[in-house]
Amino acid sequence: MTRITLKGVTKVYGAVKAVDNVNLEINDGELFTILGPSGCGKTTTLRIIAGFEVPDEGRVYFDDEDVTFLKPYMRETAMVFQNYALWPHMTVFENVAYGLRIRKKQLRLTDEEIERRVKEALSLVRLEGLEDRYPLQLSGGQQQRVALARALVVQPKVLLLDEPLSNLDAKLRIEMREEIKRIQKSLGITTVYVTHDQLEAMSISDKIAVMDKGRVLQYGHPREVYFRPTNLFTAEFLGRSNIYKGEVVERGEGYVVVRVEELGIDVKAVPVAENLVGKVAVVVRPEVFTVGGQRGEPNTVKGTVDFVMFLGDRTEVRLKVGKASLIAYLPNTYYPQVGEELELSAPWRNVIAIPV
Repeated sequence: MTRITLKGVTKVYGAVKAVDNVNLEINDGELFTILGPSGCGKTTTLRIIAGFEVPDEGRVYFDDEDVTFLKPYMRETAMVFQNYALWPHMTVFENVAYGLRIRKKQLRLTDEEIERRVKEALSLVRLEGLEDRYPLQLSGGQQQRVALARALVVQPKVLLLDEPLSNLDAKLRIEMREEIKRIQKSLGITTVYVTHDQLEAMSISDKIAVMDKGRVLQYGHPREVYFRPTNLFTAEFLGRSNIYKGEVVERGEGYVVVRVEELGIDVKAVPVAENLVGKVAVVVRPEVFTVGGQRGEPNTVKGTVDFVMFLGDRTEVRLKVGKASLIAYLPNTYYPQVGEELELSAPWRNVIAIPV
């Protein structure tokens, strides 16, 4: 398939830098997600890859070919849009066949070949038997599958998806993200996926790039980005975190000790940089806590429960510790009462210290 490389890509609209010196390497056959809040530049980056926008600075490569100024139809990409963009007066079959028919002479396709490829695409997205329906006769999930089949039927080198599940309800979003991952892996097609949904990004991606204000702040494997954030924005945006400011008071082999006044303890943590000193923030994910802990263990706190919420797969507990609040996810079989004293501990290797 195709490897995508962005080198120093910048796009400016008036006084706004929508994309600011973005450098990315998207490997052949990878499902790569660009994640960030509205207005962070993720869709503009996707449109630059597609060729709908031309960067003011930087270069875009498909493998070793510079495609920065290549027209969209010459890049062999296909995009699935947020609003599906289906023709309402065309049947499912006609919508999916549309891209092949306008390239019929160029690709030297027969009507039989077009029919075969459309049926294969509809089978891939599990829409067999719905060829003669119109978009308004389909559910939201079915419409999204038609849009996906229309993109895949042209056999693109690169598949681009812009917030493709944002219009679906929660259950359908889960089903469709599983379908997208299944189809992408079965085809081995290089895919760039844009979303603001952290869970969506983590569940389907080989790699994630976190963007804010036009810049890529961190990218890597979802587990790496989640458990080893290198900056405050990533720590706060990707999932939930307990974040406390403090100062490094001790350094050791692979760890630092941070004095956190509001918790009233010294926190042992893994530094994201070797020479981390001075003012820092410690990041503790809610799911790393366990109940209890032996005395003398680092990162053990005692506090008063002031909020409890049962979430089905876990119990969320908010603990008042010193001058701070702490959120912990505990087993769903455990349900402490408000006002109860509780002791929690977090393994120091799961606590991160980052610069502020």
